[in-house]
Amino acid sequence: MKTFYTAAVDVEGGRGGQATGIGGVSCLTLADPRELGGSGTGTNPEQLLAVALGASFGSALDLEARQIGCVIEPLRVTASVSLGHGDSDYHAISVELRCHLPSLPRGIAERLLRAARDACPYCRMIRGDVEITVLLASVDEV
Repeated sequence: MKTFYTAAVDVEGGRGGQATGIGGVSCLTLADPRELGGSGTGTNPEQLLAVALGASFGSALDLEARQIGCVIEPLRVTASVSLGHGDSDYHAISVELRCHLPSLPRGIAERLLRAARDACPYCRMIRGDVEITVLLASVDEV
C-alpha cells in the first residue's frame, strides 16, 4: 500500500475515556450510551464508526457519480451502526448506509450505490466480517 495519510490518536480509559489526536490536535470525551449503562454524555465508538463510514461512502458515491457525469446535490448518507451479540455470543456490529439521492433516476442511483460499495475503503475493510446494508432512501424520506 502506498500511504497518503495516517491518522493517529491516543485513547485512555477505553470506551469511557479520552481520545486525543497525536500532537494534541483534538480531544474527544468518550462515553457508553445510556443503553449500555453509560452516561451517554460523550461520543462512543459506534458513532465514530458511523461518521467514518458515512463520510467515506459519501465520498466514494460522489466520485463514482462524477465519473459518469452526474452531480449529486445534496449528497447525504445516513450511517447507522448497531452493536449486539453475534453468533458466538461475542459483540458484533452491523451497518446500514441509507443514501439520499432524490435528484437521480432510480436506476442510476442504484448503479452508483453498487459502485460506491465496491470503491469505499471502509466498506472493503469490514466486508465479510460485518453485515452491511446499503439502501436508497425513498423520495419521501427527508
